[in-house]
Amino acid sequence: MAENTILRARMGKMGMKRPELARQMNEALDALTGKYGTVSERTVHNLLSGRTHWPRSRTRLALEAVFGCPASELGFTPPRPDPPEAPVQRRRFLSAAPIAVAATAGLTPPKRTTGPYRVGADDVDRLERLHDQLVEDDDQLGGTDTVEQRAANLAQQALTLQNRGAASARIRARLYAIAAHFTDSAMWAAIDGRRLHAAIGYLNQAVTLAALSGDSATIVRVWGHAGSLYRHTGRPTDALAASEAARNASRARRDPLYASLTYARLAVDQAPTDAPATVLRNLDNAQRSLTRIDTGEPRPSWMRFYDQAELDLLACGAHTTMGRWTEAEARAHSALARLHPGMPRNRALVTAYLALAQLHQGATDHAVATARSVAPDLVHGRTAHLLDDFTAHLHATAPASSHTQEWTTYRKDVLHAR
Repeated sequence: MAENTILRARMGKMGMKRPELARQMNEALDALTGKYGTVSERTVHNLLSGRTHWPRSRTRLALEAVFGCPASELGFTPPRPDPPEAPVQRRRFLSAAPIAVAATAGLTPPKRTTGPYRVGADDVDRLERLHDQLVEDDDQLGGTDTVEQRAANLAQQALTLQNRGAASARIRARLYAIAAHFTDSAMWAAIDGRRLHAAIGYLNQAVTLAALSGDSATIVRVWGHAGSLYRHTGRPTDALAASEAARNASRARRDPLYASLTYARLAVDQAPTDAPATVLRNLDNAQRSLTRIDTGEPRPSWMRFYDQAELDLLACGAHTTMGRWTEAEARAHSALARLHPGMPRNRALVTAYLALAQLHQGATDHAVATARSVAPDLVHGRTAHLLDDFTAHLHATAPASSHTQEWTTYRKDVLHAR
C-alpha cells in the first residue's frame, strides 16, 4: 500500500487535520443528501494510508465536495475497466481540463493579464444570460444532443473562471451555482432525450457543484432532476430519496412555489411503489401550495417553467403510472389548455400522455387522432418512448382495427422516415 501523498498535501495546504476533514465530509453529505455523514477519523486514515484505492460513492462524493475536484485528482485510482454507468463523456467532463471547451454561444476564457484575472459580477451575469437562452432552447427543442453539449461546454467555462480567476466569496458561490445549473441542464437534456448513460455521467458533478454553491434553490433543481433520472433508470428507491432531499431543502420549506414543485415531483416518484392515497395527498399538497405563492417574490428565471400547466403534467404522469386513466386524461386536457405557447416540447409530451390515456379507456379512434397530432419533429426522447408504449398497447388490444393500420402507416411514412 502506497501512502496517498496527494491527499495529504491537499490537506496540508488547507491546514486540515484528520478530525477536521471527517467533519467537513460529514457536513458535505448533510448538505448533499439531507443526512449527516458517518465519516470517521479511521475512514480518513484509510484514505491517507493507501488502504482505500477508490472510495465508495458517498465517501467519494463528500471528498469531491470538500476539495472541489474529482477524486481522481486527490490521489485515488478508479477501477478498470470503467463501469457501464461511467461513459467516456462523464470522464471527459469531470477531468477539469486546464483549457475549457469553447461554447457555441461565443463565451471565451479571459485573456491572461499581469496577475490573476478578477472574476466579477459581469462575468456571472453573462453566464446566467446564456443559461436563460439554454432553457428557452430546451423548452423549444427538448433534449437534443446540441442542447446537452452546449450546456456541458458552458459548465466547463464557468469552472474555468472558478479555477483560474480571483473572486470574492459571493462571486465564487454564484459561479458554483451557475456551473451546477449548466451541468444540470446537460443532465436534463440527456434525460429528456433518453440518453440515460450520458445523464448519469453528469449527476455527481451537478450534485457536488450545487452543494458547493450553498444555494438552496439550485439544490432543489438538481435533486429534482436526479429523481427523474433514477426513475427512468429503474431505481425507484433512489428516485424517492432524491425527491425527498429536494422536498427537505430550505427553499422548498419556506417558498410555496418550490414547495408545490417538490410535492408534485415527490408524488411522481411515489407512484410506482406507494399507495395511491399517499400520491394523491402530495398532489393535493402541491395544488394547495401553488395557490399560496407570492407572485411578486423574485425567483430565478429557470423557475418560470413551473405553473399550473406543469403541475397538471406531473400529475398526469403520476396517474399514468398508477393506471388511473380517467384522471390522467383530465390532467392532460387541463395542461394543454394552460400550456404557454413557448413550450412546444411539453405540448408534444402531454399530447402523447393524452393519447395513451384515451387508448387505455377504449377510445381507439380518438387516441390515434391525438397521437397523430404530435408534431413529428418533437417525437424523440420521452415523447417517442410514450408513443412506443402507445403503439405496443394499440397492437395488443386492437390488432385488426383500421385505426391500428392507420397509425402503423403513419409511423412508417412520417415518423420513421424523418
